[in-house]
Amino acid sequence: MTSISDQLFRSLGTHALKELSMSSNSIALVVAPWSDLENEATAVFDDVQVEYFDTIFDSTADSTDLALPWDIIRFDVSDRGNDRWQFGLCCSDVHLGFSANAPKITFVKPSSHL
Repeated sequence: MTSISDQLFRSLGTHALKELSMSSNSIALVVAPWSDLENEATAVFDDVQVEYFDTIFDSTADSTDLALPWDIIRFDVSDRGNDRWQFGLCCSDVHLGFSANAPKITFVKPSSHL
């Protein structure tokens, strides 16, 4: 069985987080490889319980730019059983941890121009 992170990143190298949407019970992530930012994958997580959302500030910088896209450093996934999963998304300036049901993942292929 393919892992959730393998499904999402499709062995396409280093990825960017292009969009992050959060509501009271769901999270949606739009990711794409840095080499092809049009080749998006969307993961929608339902029945979410956010455990942490931390912004990492560089003490040597005057400010932190939180404009997307963010470089995805790591995406940890742990099976908790009964279709519940633990997720840890580490980006360059933000860390997000949550538990949720297995995500629904969809793909947008870039249109080819003739």
